[in-house]
Amino acid sequence: MTQRDDTSHVHPPKRSQEPFQSLAMPVERASTVIFDDLESFERRVARLYDGFSYGLYGTPTSRQLEDHIAMLEHATRALIVPSGMAAIVLATMATCRGGDRVLMPETLYGPARDMMARFLGPLGIHAVSYDPRLDAGIAALLDDTTRLVWVESPGSTTLEVQDVPAIVAVAHKAGALVAADNTWASHLLFKPLDYNVDISMQALSKHAGGHGDLLMGSLAVRDEALFRRLKDTARFLGYGVSPEDCALCERGLMTMPVRMRHADATARSIMEWLSGRTEIAQLLHPCLPDHPGHAVWKRDFAGSAGVFSFVLRPELAPLQSKVLARMRLFRLGASWGGVHSLISVSDPRRDRPAPDWLKRGPVWRLSIGLEAPDDLLADLSQAFDLFAEGRRNGAALADAKAAE
Repeated sequence: MTQRDDTSHVHPPKRSQEPFQSLAMPVERASTVIFDDLESFERRVARLYDGFSYGLYGTPTSRQLEDHIAMLEHATRALIVPSGMAAIVLATMATCRGGDRVLMPETLYGPARDMMARFLGPLGIHAVSYDPRLDAGIAALLDDTTRLVWVESPGSTTLEVQDVPAIVAVAHKAGALVAADNTWASHLLFKPLDYNVDISMQALSKHAGGHGDLLMGSLAVRDEALFRRLKDTARFLGYGVSPEDCALCERGLMTMPVRMRHADATARSIMEWLSGRTEIAQLLHPCLPDHPGHAVWKRDFAGSAGVFSFVLRPELAPLQSKVLARMRLFRLGASWGGVHSLISVSDPRRDRPAPDWLKRGPVWRLSIGLEAPDDLLADLSQAFDLFAEGRRNGAALADAKAAE
């Protein structure tokens, strides 16, 4: 049928249905989904979990990534959401109601702890913070209103390793679900669902995306009813993901094992160098024999990530800005898992009870990227020279004052 130009601009020719196979994930974008007949249209709500009803609830591109994440997590189902923070909000809101309690480790992602206090609190969901080293001792905090226990192992700054199987055992006995923020280790190093965790969460913005240009989170489960609760809550919150971002994440997954192995090897060489520096009061990484939870890490984890922290000697705090400004390759940024090496500076004691095993001083967290190890060591060395200069100048000033 011949159609007028205005119509032709809206309705292009039908494309060939011949199969087209590419190594790259196809990007299929949509808000509106169309149906062939009235019966299919009227059943569209039933397609929320496995089919396609509206672009917000899933496209072939997002479903392919969800299937991939589920496979990597040893899950039966996975859900992709706009960020790691969104995943934490979703998992908590899908499992808790007004009057319920959720337990969270003191090491849990800072904005998530703020969310639980300032957003969930007024909704009647009571968040209780606990020492991540309690392990099975968490049983003392569980009651019949506790619906969810969060674990984060290792913690993202001080890197405490939790005995996840022990926590799961006591939580399940009390009737509570367990959700794990597994972003540090990812599915490559630790698979929470294999240890009977109910919900495995990752901020895919980190290791999976891998290039610092993507925001996305995931939740993986083995229970179909729980998946549907998560999916429904995501729908009510209006969570959707961009297919372009899904394709970026899928591309990142392809190189993720190689990137993480490189980052881990480089991190170990940098930790060895740092261990000989007088500026360092304490190194924090679960692979170190004196680190809290080292034995559990060795038992449960397949390896380690290139993200670690160290405590700087307290008297060097005034020199931090100058030293950081001198860095050429390490950049100041609050993230990890990308191709660029990053430094994040914090004081964990501000937001939680002071861990008795943590030495005093500023905490620097390093995320090792893909730069050559010798170049990163050279960058740290030339910047750390300022610490030595500052010490010498301080000593000279003290001598001069003493002589007056």
